[in-house]
Amino acid sequence: MYWYRKFLASCSSIFTPPIKRSSQEQKKADRQASCLTLYDCSQRPFNNKIQRHLKHLNVDVTVKNLNRCHVFQKELLAGGGRAQVPCLRIESQNGSRWLYESDDIIRYLNRKFAPKTQTKRLERAH
Repeated sequence: MYWYRKFLASCSSIFTPPIKRSSQEQKKADRQASCLTLYDCSQRPFNNKIQRHLKHLNVDVTVKNLNRCHVFQKELLAGGGRAQVPCLRIESQNGSRWLYESDDIIRYLNRKFAPKTQTKRLERAH
């Protein structure tokens, strides 16, 4: 039954509408998202999972597809040290932080962008 629960959890992000925010809250979310870059390869399940979750959170993150440009792979290797995708680069005043695991990326995105009332429920779904 474990696979069944996992399947239903992954489907929930498909049928869940995007989060609605006020224009001021959306501008704040957009500013926070401008510091994020997602490195991925299209058509991989873990990448698709993160893309669906970003749509649900209504967050526009810069996406660099390694299939389209080999420079992105070199960038990923130089900065993060591994050519593993998905990878989220988080820019801050202290430098760059690199997250590689899809569940870790989703937890980070939930903490940053999900409304506080939905954070617990979203973490249980993934």
